[in-house]
Amino acid sequence: MTRVLIVDDHAFIRRGIQAILNSSPEFDFCGEADNGIAAIRLSADLQPDIIVMDVSMPGLNGLEATRVIREANPNIKVLLLTLHESGEILRSAFQVGAQGYLMKSETDHELLRALRMLVAEQVYISPKADAHDAASVLREIPASH
Repeated sequence: MTRVLIVDDHAFIRRGIQAILNSSPEFDFCGEADNGIAAIRLSADLQPDIIVMDVSMPGLNGLEATRVIREANPNIKVLLLTLHESGEILRSAFQVGAQGYLMKSETDHELLRALRMLVAEQVYISPKADAHDAASVLREIPASH
């Protein structure tokens, strides 16, 4: 079973993701955090397989937290969540070590698809991301990512 840590500064987003995870027996909700600092601490304590993390949080944002977490433990995969359709954020997500980029406007099925792709060692980019930006980023990702 794949252990998943959820990080978002909005409790209702965390609860929604948890409910989606609970509907799928292959995923195990192992904890939650509301900021990047707590995400770093919990990732070390809980050793999740995947972290679903919001990009925009007060204090230490999801991009900065992803960089720290992936440097400390490159085995933890990170699926970044965002409301923003920005090529710059998309590119930054993969530069800091994320393996996935999901728009918050996607469906629950798309979240599960993204998680399954990360489990299968594949890179995931939301279909709602700009196709040109996504193609450009995919060309830049090192094979070992």
